Amino acid sequence: MDRSCFRRHVSILLLGLGVTAFASTPFADSFDVPLTKKVVDFGLSENNPPGGKNLRVKLYCFFYPNFAIKEYDNEGEKGAEWVVIVPIQKGTAPACARTHASDERIFKWPEWSGYFKGVKGDLVFLNDPDGTDGGMPFTIYDFRIGNKIFRDSAYDSGMWTQKPASSHFNHLRFSGTQDSDLTLTYLRVVDSDCDLHTEKAACWKQVIKRFDLKSVRMPVCTGYENISSRYTSALAYPVEVSLFPQPITKTIAGPVKCWPVD
Repeated sequence: MDRSCFRRHVSILLLGLGVTAFASTPFADSFDVPLTKKVVDFGLSENNPPGGKNLRVKLYCFFYPNFAIKEYDNEGEKGAEWVVIVPIQKGTAPACARTHASDERIFKWPEWSGYFKGVKGDLVFLNDPDGTDGGMPFTIYDFRIGNKIFRDSAYDSGMWTQKPASSHFNHLRFSGTQDSDLTLTYLRVVDSDCDLHTEKAACWKQVIKRFDLKSVRMPVCTGYENISSRYTSALAYPVEVSLFPQPITKTIAGPVKCWPVD
């Protein structure tokens, strides 16, 4: 399931040419708004077809209270070339430049491939370069301790051509504070290892037990219109993740969705 164009949704909403100031809104139920932002255009990408001018090479910079995020993106390639976290020293914001300093944390191939998703306090969220089974795998990096602390795959309605009805579970949501009880709520996407479309109750019984689902009503899967044989179902079910002091995931009440795996 090619969702590579989806990764720019945050940047499209936030970025503009030049630098713009914002009021920071930490610990609302969505990602923090950067204090400032900038995009530098380095010209045409070599990935353009002959005569093409739409694909560019760009550096996106997001500035937050304690650090900046830089993402270097050669459009037409899946995944940014690199994403870095730059500490802000003595209140001085780093330059939005392709050069690297010794104190930067660099994410690039082969260690990692993907895109910057957003920031919550001192947590940096990175997306994989593409979706898997209808979900978007993401990784959380804690700037304070310098380590990755969590990884999962989440449903996001923005990935789908046909937009579903508005729901609290359409994307990642936050509650609490980072110092004590910060939690994530979302639909976790997994492979059910059975076919909810054809095996119905037998498969549903398995997934209820395996994932500790709180719903007793079996969902009606979508996407099986042109599939006549057995085809394993992807499952999206609601979870709440308490991130501190150590990540703990628990299933909660909410909608359950299913569709064919990729």
